[in-house]
Amino acid sequence: MKSSKRKAKPRPGESNISGGSRNGFSAGTKILAAIDEATEILRAEGLASKQLTIRTNKVPPAPRVCGPGDVKRVRELLRASQAVFAGFLGVNVNTLRSWEQGKRLPQPIACRFLSEIESDPLYWRQRIGQGTVQIEPGSRPRKTINNQ
Repeated sequence: MKSSKRKAKPRPGESNISGGSRNGFSAGTKILAAIDEATEILRAEGLASKQLTIRTNKVPPAPRVCGPGDVKRVRELLRASQAVFAGFLGVNVNTLRSWEQGKRLPQPIACRFLSEIESDPLYWRQRIGQGTVQIEPGSRPRKTINNQ
């Protein structure tokens, strides 16, 4: 396929994207202009298809940063001890303590999970109630399922 450098036709009220990010256009506008340019090149080469499918996906917002008060508040919403809550989250009880004391911040995935728990504490309280956490001296908490 021949390589031809053609400038994309700007959409009404826009200019070409060659000015970089300093021209005041959003990334979406630049992407659409690049798609238009690619489509025109394909048409000029006789390679254009009759249908173009574009899918858009929403990206969830980044999890908020959790502070010590957030971790303790969520744990208390579940009415769980530090040991039970640590076992439920799959972290060491010392890690949970360091989060609650502000010595360390939880990783973003833990913050997302804490937000989920906070959005429906009753559901998660029931999930914790489905099993028991056994703590053996010198080991990490383990959750076992009650066989009733």
